Amino acid sequence: MKGLASFVMRGPSQAVMVTSILALLSLVLPLFGMLSAASVGLVALRQGARSGFTISLLATLACGVFLVGYDWLTPTGIGSPLLALGFLMLQWLPVLLLGLFLRSSRSLGQAIQLALGFGLLIILAQYLLLGSPAEYWQTQLQLLIEQFEKAGVLDQANNEAVLQQMAGWMGGVLAAAVFLQLVFSLLLARWWQALLYNPGGFRIEFHQFRLHKLLGLIGLPGLVILLLPFQEIPEIVRYLVTLLFAVLFLQGLAVVHGILGKAGSGLPWLVGLYLLLIILLPQALMVLATVGLLDIWIDFRTRFERSRSPG
Repeated sequence: MKGLASFVMRGPSQAVMVTSILALLSLVLPLFGMLSAASVGLVALRQGARSGFTISLLATLACGVFLVGYDWLTPTGIGSPLLALGFLMLQWLPVLLLGLFLRSSRSLGQAIQLALGFGLLIILAQYLLLGSPAEYWQTQLQLLIEQFEKAGVLDQANNEAVLQQMAGWMGGVLAAAVFLQLVFSLLLARWWQALLYNPGGFRIEFHQFRLHKLLGLIGLPGLVILLLPFQEIPEIVRYLVTLLFAVLFLQGLAVVHGILGKAGSGLPWLVGLYLLLIILLPQALMVLATVGLLDIWIDFRTRFERSRSPG
């Protein structure tokens, strides 16, 4: 990773090359998209707005030219140049703006909370473009449910209820996924910056990451809402609570990293934590989000540090 970050910072041509290639690879494996956006974020953090915008625009042009050529050679419709604008609007510009804000404020917590605005925009866009997000997602998920039914995973008598519940949460899940993707790209860019110019700085910054208490005030009724029956939760409230718990999950993750870092036995436990996130994703996310919510009021990291100090 350090080698990749170092290559990005060698000059504009190298940054454009890395950003463009990784973005195109994300069409095959979406995780490459975060690396592409992190490259733009690193340039913004280190060199400022002018360099960040230049890299973003040149990478958009490079991807557009490649996609036009690909579509001309293989006229399948997959290589639409509009995808290049998608990279710019949905990945590079949001991370660029977050990076510039972090560069000026030097507050990781404020930058992550600012990223919630992009999640809210995704929710708003679904209502503006789709009319009824739940109905749209119900249509899109119908094929998936039919595949599960053929495989014997779902009973035909219950698939309608499962479909409605999945569709009822998808708008919020999409907003939370976009928010987390942007934040992870920003965190990766900040980590790269620390590797190159401030070794160990990102570790300290992430361990100290804290959310505003206002989110704690909103999170308490949000936790209660999640315990209510599905039918009693308004659609827009489901979306907002899902987005809220995405940011609380990040604080829970910072709490675990911070405590294990202070205990000096972090690596094996962190490996176990991320394995749990892979195996038991929904449950582990909810546990970490609850830890993050409680930490806003209890401050586990400070209490743990005090308990280990002499006297």
